[in-house]
Amino acid sequence: MKLFVGIDVSSEKLDTCFLTDDDSLTVLAEMSLGNDVVGATTIKEKILACHEAWHFTQIVIGMESTSMYSFHPAMFFNEDEALRALPTVVTVENPFRIKQFSRMFDEDKTDKNDALRIADFLRIQRFTTSPIKEEKYMALQRLTRARYQMIGQLVEAKQHFLENLTYKCNTLTRELKASDSSTSVFSATLLSLFTEDYSLDDLAEMPLEDFASLLQEKGRGRFKQPEALAKTIKKAIRGSYRLGSVAQESIDAVLSAIAAQIRGLENSIQALDKSIEQLVVAIPEYQCLTSIPGVGKVYAAGLIAEIGQIDRFEDQTKLAKYAGLSWKV
Repeated sequence: MKLFVGIDVSSEKLDTCFLTDDDSLTVLAEMSLGNDVVGATTIKEKILACHEAWHFTQIVIGMESTSMYSFHPAMFFNEDEALRALPTVVTVENPFRIKQFSRMFDEDKTDKNDALRIADFLRIQRFTTSPIKEEKYMALQRLTRARYQMIGQLVEAKQHFLENLTYKCNTLTRELKASDSSTSVFSATLLSLFTEDYSLDDLAEMPLEDFASLLQEKGRGRFKQPEALAKTIKKAIRGSYRLGSVAQESIDAVLSAIAAQIRGLENSIQALDKSIEQLVVAIPEYQCLTSIPGVGKVYAAGLIAEIGQIDRFEDQTKLAKYAGLSWKV
């Protein structure tokens, strides 16, 4: 006889159903516990007690994948030494598959019924048997997803900066492009120049040599042609509209705030990149992926983080299906 433990996971609770596969499909126990170590330990002790009484040939513990809510209980049951000594399988299932299975039953949707249907789904042996993602892959996933989120925030911040810069100096971007300058509006030098206490008139009236020296000072000597860049900026200032003093103060305040946000995000992304590299270089798949033309450190880390250990998949078709790259015939 086999035991199927269905767990309906939420942020606060672990609703659990113990179901056997005997002829009567006996529900041995149902319980609602906290989603914490105490609740998970109670479930574990109940499993051990049931096994001591019934001597199951297999114990399947399953739950739906609910992101961060299911991670801790899944790892708890998968790593527990007492459970690993038994014929135990721990699986995290696609919620869509459980939902499709549950639709066959005309019953109320409650946490208690959800736990029963998860256990029943496990009973029909349609569950996956791939191992739970190892901790290092989860750690890498947190880093790469945080980086992805920050990149989106950085793009949005730069868009807002350009919108507001247009009010202050509407021809700057155009003139930089026309001059074939490699300097970006978002370079540290220009961000600093247009968000500090210099008015456009101050910059326009500044002698060219002094302006070039100021650019070199802010750019720490990295500009090859500071005078050409100074001329381009002066031309942009002369060709731009002027705001009234009240509007100008508001735009300056907005630009300063967004520039600080951009700098903070760029620093945070650099810090994440270092953490990602320290973690990912120890994973064997990393060297394999980065040997592919076009796959750099960021893409390789992202692929590894989302796929996890490759032996979770029997072949490439299973991996393609996991990634949503397969279609029914």
